[in-house]
Amino acid sequence: MTRDGDTQADPDLPADLRAGGPVPHVEGAVVECVLKADRYAETARVRLPDGTLAVWKRSVAVIPPGVRVAAAAHRLAAREADHLERLIGVSGIPPLLGRPSPDVFLRRWIEGADLRQVKDVPDRVFPELRELLAAVHAKGIAYADLAKEDNILVEDAGAGHADHHQPWLVDFQISVAEGTWAGGLVPLLQRADRYHLARHVKRRRPDQLTDDDRRTIAAGKGLLSRLHRTLVKKPYNLLTRHLVRRWSGAGEGRREDEPRGMRDIR
Repeated sequence: MTRDGDTQADPDLPADLRAGGPVPHVEGAVVECVLKADRYAETARVRLPDGTLAVWKRSVAVIPPGVRVAAAAHRLAAREADHLERLIGVSGIPPLLGRPSPDVFLRRWIEGADLRQVKDVPDRVFPELRELLAAVHAKGIAYADLAKEDNILVEDAGAGHADHHQPWLVDFQISVAEGTWAGGLVPLLQRADRYHLARHVKRRRPDQLTDDDRRTIAAGKGLLSRLHRTLVKKPYNLLTRHLVRRWSGAGEGRREDEPRGMRDIR
């Protein structure tokens, strides 16, 4: 499906989700553009009645041969919103703005580009991302999907703005929290988070690589990378590539031919 803001001609889009149309379950809000619509979630940039820009996300959970599993959709939306709620107040996590229905939540829109689209990584990005990840971990959450650069957003709030180039983590679709059925894996997955961050630093800003980063990379080459592949990547790829036979896309990052500000998440 197209990821352009002009989605009117796309037959794959849900009938109730169109650019310029009303936002389902949010009275008075308007859809600005549809970012993604697949068998797992529908995501749009919307303008709320007070003018606030937000990301509207509805879990779908459609399995072959096209059956929507409502209970699963509700659980997926609640799980991600719960994580955002637990992280309220953490700088670099978009605030949760509302949960208008069991399968929908709203969070703040962030203007920027994902890390893979940033040619020269600014000095502040990785040091602040380390602090952000530590704050997420302190709340008992493992991000669990930091291997991909497109899951790291670099804000572009404009030159001279206090938040210029601030890093953000915006997609908690497969994150894991303490106190849940998979909570026992959180410490190991948090180690994997630190490992993947250290690898990004080594690749993109080797001048900022610390001794801790080097130790993390050395310790993580075996167990942690296998853990991530076994517990995260393989099950996710099995679902998205083989069972459903439709890849959901590598994020909501901006396309190369798209104006700045049209994307902000995976």
